[in-house]
Amino acid sequence: MAMSPEGVIRYWSNAAHEESYIEINAGLQGHEGHSLTQALPLGCILTTTTNALYLMTPIGSGRQLSVTCRSLGTSQGMLAGIGRRMSSFMFGSSASHSNSFSQSIERVHVSDGNNVDGKMLHVLTGVHLQVWSISDDEQKILFDVNIDKIFRDYMCEVIWEDECDPVDLHTWMIDLQVNGDDVMIMAACWNLDISSTIYFVFGSLDMRGVPQSLSSFTVIKHTAIYNEGIEKKLAQYRFLFLDAALSLAYVHTSDTILCLSVSEANQEMENTFKHTNEKILGAGCCDGQAIFFTKAHGLLTITATFENDFTFDLTSLTVNESAWKDESAILSTVGPEQLLDMSMSTDDNQRIKAAFLLCMRKNIKDAQAIVDEVLPSSILPGHDCFLDRLVVSLSRQLVDDFPASDPRWAESVPKDMVSASSSLILHHQLEDKIKALQYFIAFLKTVGLWNRMHSIAADEQRVPTCRVLREHAEKLAAAVALCELHRVHSAVVDSVIKTALTKRSAVSSNSALTPQDLFYREVSKLDDIFWALVQTEQNLIQSDSVTHIDAVTFLSKANSVFEGVLRAISVFRQGPKDEFEQPTLQLQEEYVTWTACKHKTGLKTMLLAQHSLTVQHGIPECIDRHTRATLICQLVSLTEFLLTEESERVDSVKTRGGDGSERYADMVKAYEKDRYRLIQPFLQFEAYVEAAALAEKYLDFRILTQMCDDTDNREKLEHYMKLFSNKGFPQFVFNWYLSEGKQAKLMNQSMSQHRELTAFLQSHYNLSWLHQINMHDFIGAAEVLKSLGQQEESNLAKRKTFLSLAKLSALASGESEETVKQITEEVNLEQEIVLHQESLPHDVLVAEGLDTEYMPVLSPEELVDLYIGESNSAATEYDFRKALDLLVFIDKSDSETDVESLKLKIWCAVILRDSWTDMDTDDPLEKSKDTLFYKTIEHAFYDGVDIKDYLPSVQELLSCEQLGDLRHNPSFKYLVKVGYQHIQTILGID
Repeated sequence: MAMSPEGVIRYWSNAAHEESYIEINAGLQGHEGHSLTQALPLGCILTTTTNALYLMTPIGSGRQLSVTCRSLGTSQGMLAGIGRRMSSFMFGSSASHSNSFSQSIERVHVSDGNNVDGKMLHVLTGVHLQVWSISDDEQKILFDVNIDKIFRDYMCEVIWEDECDPVDLHTWMIDLQVNGDDVMIMAACWNLDISSTIYFVFGSLDMRGVPQSLSSFTVIKHTAIYNEGIEKKLAQYRFLFLDAALSLAYVHTSDTILCLSVSEANQEMENTFKHTNEKILGAGCCDGQAIFFTKAHGLLTITATFENDFTFDLTSLTVNESAWKDESAILSTVGPEQLLDMSMSTDDNQRIKAAFLLCMRKNIKDAQAIVDEVLPSSILPGHDCFLDRLVVSLSRQLVDDFPASDPRWAESVPKDMVSASSSLILHHQLEDKIKALQYFIAFLKTVGLWNRMHSIAADEQRVPTCRVLREHAEKLAAAVALCELHRVHSAVVDSVIKTALTKRSAVSSNSALTPQDLFYREVSKLDDIFWALVQTEQNLIQSDSVTHIDAVTFLSKANSVFEGVLRAISVFRQGPKDEFEQPTLQLQEEYVTWTACKHKTGLKTMLLAQHSLTVQHGIPECIDRHTRATLICQLVSLTEFLLTEESERVDSVKTRGGDGSERYADMVKAYEKDRYRLIQPFLQFEAYVEAAALAEKYLDFRILTQMCDDTDNREKLEHYMKLFSNKGFPQFVFNWYLSEGKQAKLMNQSMSQHRELTAFLQSHYNLSWLHQINMHDFIGAAEVLKSLGQQEESNLAKRKTFLSLAKLSALASGESEETVKQITEEVNLEQEIVLHQESLPHDVLVAEGLDTEYMPVLSPEELVDLYIGESNSAATEYDFRKALDLLVFIDKSDSETDVESLKLKIWCAVILRDSWTDMDTDDPLEKSKDTLFYKTIEHAFYDGVDIKDYLPSVQELLSCEQLGDLRHNPSFKYLVKVGYQHIQTILGID
């Protein structure tokens, strides 16, 4: 039975008789048919886009054959409104509209169940699961369950560990399969507030009663990134549940097959199969075997085997003639006589070609004999030797092969040419070249040449020969993709092909050959197309005759070409790794792939230029949202390819043991710089979802931090701190806050980050006290502040502030009196020194050029010199007393400072402030009491100072050289000794 969207039903009672069918109109009343599901022997279940259900039943036989159409009643509670399309994906979800996906019927599944006379019908929508019982006589709803709510609870608990609200999730019910009494449902979910990652889950419900919970729930490794077209992509997902014991399932889209286990025990066994230029049209199973109907290969079966991982065994059941050719059709232009001549030739190149052809024709013995003669095993492998040059030359001839069967190329085909294709169609020629290269690699392995290959010189580096062959294969895959894109963007590709041919100076004397013929023949020079694209775009942007709209349109189409070709390269690289690997070859040199070359016209240079053009001249010039969204998606693809290439290159150096080298450090630094430069424009354009996805994938913590700060999204920043805690993300955020001068945000961290912040601040002593106060560790803050005050030398005001805060923190700590006293006494001593500096006379500050607001911290020795120095010309006994008081703050254990000598220096300075030689000695006590010397002593005496320790001995003083000639003056000696004797009498000293 088949259905058209208009509701026309065609039924064949025997599919072998194509012309024998009946056709009726189901009478859908203008509604469109959506799906047709087998429900034999009752017939088929038809669903419409408006969610109506019909049972289509064949009746009668022969000429009386007909098909009846019976509407299945629906409850007004659920299906009546499931056709409404929701827009919460654009405008946010709400409690009343809990699902952002449309509430249309997603899947209809029919099973036998326990109903012997009829069928069990399972209808899956975006929110509900309805179970029906249908038979010839009646149909009824057994129950319907809001499975969306059940899944949301499990998703929050398992994926986000109950750190989100189920209402905030965006969920999709994708597909279901019935397995006995259980129903397995595949769903997806996304939490916008946490990340842009879409998770896929499998949940099982026990259908022996009305299910209230899931009997199993598994989150698979496969994920997706949200973008504007994701709903359309999610709608393509389907799965086959084949083996209940192994929980084996195949998930597939139009171009991908994913084999996995949906049980937790085997969750790690997951792999992906992708087939280049393939499209899956349908899937099913038979006798436990997965069967896929594909565009290129017809029916395929896939078998999963369990070793260290899943592996796939593909077997073609039917062959599409246009997509698969026997080797006899490839390289078949050489006849037996020509092959004999080639094998007998004196040209080694021709003889190896002959060996290749013989191997293709299953004549392995003769092929091996030729190889052993031309390239005997006695020739040791080495760099750029004959073997490697020969292999690369033959491989290049295959990928740049002339289509010998095309009469237009007759004049150009070399006489000794071995053509890889007999097709006249360009696309098929490229596919034949792919197959020919595969045969050539198989030949090298069969005759033992593969493991003897070494390397060749190319682009100023030593390139392993096997990598050159891989490059040829990648360019062939890219050429096929470009050829397909050519049909879609013919105007763009046609124009740039002409530009590329001009660069190659490729001209044909045969006017029947098109530019496309000339360009696609030389696949080894395929990367010319990227240079041509960029060159054409730059010319259009600079042209005054081209509008901005036209330039942006061309740029968008060029991006599509870039994107499609790069995707083909990426898919090829995700394929089997061992085909081009050579285990016996161990080269330590770094290998730069053809897509990573940065010379003037290299692909990486062109990709960076395309990225720059899109950022500078594409997105800013957009006048509509659709074009802008398209360019941003294209920019994501360009960025992903560039960063994947560069990150893999850095990882390869690390794998070879170079992670400790200076070269590796320079590569990492350059990669991080390029990574930020490529992702940062997404922040500039406020494309935060795309920026987050790229930064998460490539671990650009700077982008993630900047994005969360720009959007003031502390919850997402907290999520990243937990997600990347083992990669040092919290420490990066803390350092970023410091570098940006945002210490307030650094200190305002959630409780979950206090441990990491405490560890971080251990190396940032000047900020740790703020965190300690925030944590109410006042005594710890006091110790830190005291230490900061003692260490501060650049600014006196800062030292004073630190010391004051230290005392306040100690007093507020509530610690024992002894602990607080110890800290406050140490702080008091430091504050006394500060007070002495603040008490410096204004004239001294001016003379020394000291600013009271930005005055540096002076040592006690420096303060002494200022108090007694010449700049303090108006010094009084109070100044000298302060200088003497400063002596107690000098570290006596310091061998470089002699406190006694400094004390003697102060008293000498006091003496020299007066004129002693002119002083009358008739009344020595009366005359000397007005000197600064005796005023200073008197001031100290009245303050309770122990003068005995305060003064130097009279002998020391009178012998001090700092007094100069004065120390020899009899009058001076007399006055000083009288004064000392008077002091001793007063103090009662003998």
